[in-house]
Amino acid sequence: HYVVVTFLSILNDYRKRREAAGDYVTAAAVKEVYAAMQIQEEARLHEAVAARQEAERSGVEEAHMMEAMEFNTAWSRNMEDFERQALDIEEQTRQRHAIEFSRFQEEIRLKAPMRQKWSRELLNLRKVQETLAKQGKYAEAQATKLKADQLEQWEKAKIENELQVVYATKELQMKRAQARELEALQKRIQRGRDEHKEHWLNGAQRLMQSHRNMLSDLKTKQSIESGKVSQQVKAELSPAVVKPHRPPSKVPGKLNTRDASSMSYKAH
Repeated sequence: HYVVVTFLSILNDYRKRREAAGDYVTAAAVKEVYAAMQIQEEARLHEAVAARQEAERSGVEEAHMMEAMEFNTAWSRNMEDFERQALDIEEQTRQRHAIEFSRFQEEIRLKAPMRQKWSRELLNLRKVQETLAKQGKYAEAQATKLKADQLEQWEKAKIENELQVVYATKELQMKRAQARELEALQKRIQRGRDEHKEHWLNGAQRLMQSHRNMLSDLKTKQSIESGKVSQQVKAELSPAVVKPHRPPSKVPGKLNTRDASSMSYKAH
């Protein structure tokens, strides 16, 4: 940049000398060259600032993207751990229910009455059967026995059916109790799942808002910087204030004061 400023200073001095010498054609031509270089340098400096600012914004946005990816990855692992634990707890509950139900079935059957309670009619038939046999009335005793046996089979079937109904009723109650327990567990798991998702959503929103705030602050800072750069460039390249910049000595590729003076005399 200082090379261009120095060259503009030389052009400005040369224009003044041509103007003082009455060579207005050359002065006008130099003025046009000066204006063109001034516009070109202003554009170059603005483009450089814009490129640097764009790189800054891109860097911030890339950092934000990486942070968002890390955030989502961490929460994905968190949710995977939660779901795995929830599945394990639910499976353990189901297994426990199966074992408890099997034991319950055994218990209610062990508690069933060992002796049958026969009806009065059957008991009377058995007494008649015994009485007839003692009296030697075997034919009548046999007929009474057959009738009693049929009644006994019917009563056994009836008692067995009643027991099965009792078993089924108790087993159904047990199943319903286990189903309520499992449903309550699943509701707790779902509440935990919803809370995890809500925490994730709140964290994501805070992260996005933080990113928006940072970008907004950066754009405001860059806008102020662009305004200052524009004023500084116009001030530096103004013909009224432009002065040769003295570059560091012995810098390869840089124009030094002696070179500038020789160019000035040659141009003159």
